Amino acid sequence: MSERNNLSASEASEPSDSDPFVTLLMRSDELESALLACFPAMGLVLADDSARFELATTACTLSLEHAYVLRTAFGSLAPNSGAALLRLQYEALLRAAWLLYAASSEQVAKLSAKLNTEAEQAAKNLPGNMEMLASVVKVAPQGLYASLAEFNQYSRHALNSFVHSGIHPLRRAQEGFPLDLALRLVVMSNGLMHQAYRILASLSGSQRRMDKVTRLYRDFVDCLPIATNAAPMGG
Repeated sequence: MSERNNLSASEASEPSDSDPFVTLLMRSDELESALLACFPAMGLVLADDSARFELATTACTLSLEHAYVLRTAFGSLAPNSGAALLRLQYEALLRAAWLLYAASSEQVAKLSAKLNTEAEQAAKNLPGNMEMLASVVKVAPQGLYASLAEFNQYSRHALNSFVHSGIHPLRRAQEGFPLDLALRLVVMSNGLMHQAYRILASLSGSQRRMDKVTRLYRDFVDCLPIATNAAPMGG
């Protein structure tokens, strides 16, 4: 893959360990392992057992699930699926930030309700992505909302095309997926993953864990978008 400009599932040759894309995927897995090592082996203990904290934790976990499957998709030469997952990863992280910092008690209650037709209908009236982001920008720490706003401004709309099988994935599927784009998307996913773990650290109430998770970016500058991940999340 290091000798090619595109990722394509139809290509016969397999990537080697010296390939820069394989290296990025390996470093991405190492990043998540290092992040996980910041937390107790028995699992996360929340500083508050409220529905708000529990839902925010679940949204972070969902975002991390998307991140893992995204790397699996790119590693399996299925980059269009991986690109679509990046949009889902972002939206789950945005939901986590909104739940933690901006959602009202009534909105939290709607998402905490037992899943049935009535609860599903009530949840349809909850804010969409842009409204959630606007609320998060007003009240969340700068180190969190800056990266969410930047992603929304430069990446969310193009990724919408991958979710809905628009012109981007149709052209990429026919012409090949640019290697530089694949590298960039995985790095962006790593940035969102780092933010999800930072939220989880804050939910634990441990300042020491929050600092440890935040400082990890210094050891993984090769696979993280440094500009926004370096900013402190604050209290």
